[in-house]
Amino acid sequence: MAAGRRHGGSVVLVVFLLLGVLVALGLYAGDGYALRRAESAAGSQLQGRLGTPAAPTVDIEGRPFLTQVAARHLRTVHVVADDLGAAAGTGSTVPVQHADLVLSDVTTTDWFQSMTAKHVDGTALLAYGDLGSLSSVPLSYAGDGRLQVVQATSIFGATLSATITGTPQLDVGAQTLTLADPAISLGSVNLPKATADALMQSLLKPIPVEGLPFGLTLSSISAEDDGLHAGLTGNDIEFRR
Repeated sequence: MAAGRRHGGSVVLVVFLLLGVLVALGLYAGDGYALRRAESAAGSQLQGRLGTPAAPTVDIEGRPFLTQVAARHLRTVHVVADDLGAAAGTGSTVPVQHADLVLSDVTTTDWFQSMTAKHVDGTALLAYGDLGSLSSVPLSYAGDGRLQVVQATSIFGATLSATITGTPQLDVGAQTLTLADPAISLGSVNLPKATADALMQSLLKPIPVEGLPFGLTLSSISAEDDGLHAGLTGNDIEFRR
């Protein structure tokens, strides 16, 4: 009899364990389903706000997800998007070819119709042609991490094409781009150093970089062959459709 009771108790324990595993698996599957739906909803909302031709990729990090929803607080949201600002009405004046953003301490109360991120860090790729069009200063890549500006200028009554190269330098406070360690070339024309320096000062003006998506600002820049690589940052950023 005692052996039978022990056997029966073991069976009940196994059944409860199996039920517990099934419930846990069901909760995990349901959490994953809710997470995928939330990521899709957030991507659709951000597409309209960013003006991208395709929905951004959204990765809401941290499991379980439903406990974050209940708290109306998401720890980290990773957003990757291409061709930002391609559509009118986005509030952005600087087109961004590619952006990779990490949103921290995100709150939402309306199922991703709107979100507020306490802090945003990321990177962006800006085309030289777009920056040149915005500033009316033709920019191109000169190699070795340097940019090139070509401007028409008048020297002693003759119109010449001045080519200035330099390393891009960011004024974080002013959000302007300048060229450090500049060098100027006027083809076969040799100018005295004082004249060349004065000419560079007159031609080389800071280029404003304003109107980035969501009011983000530049934190760093570097010139590469495929475009200007920029670091982005921002605090208390609102994402609304």
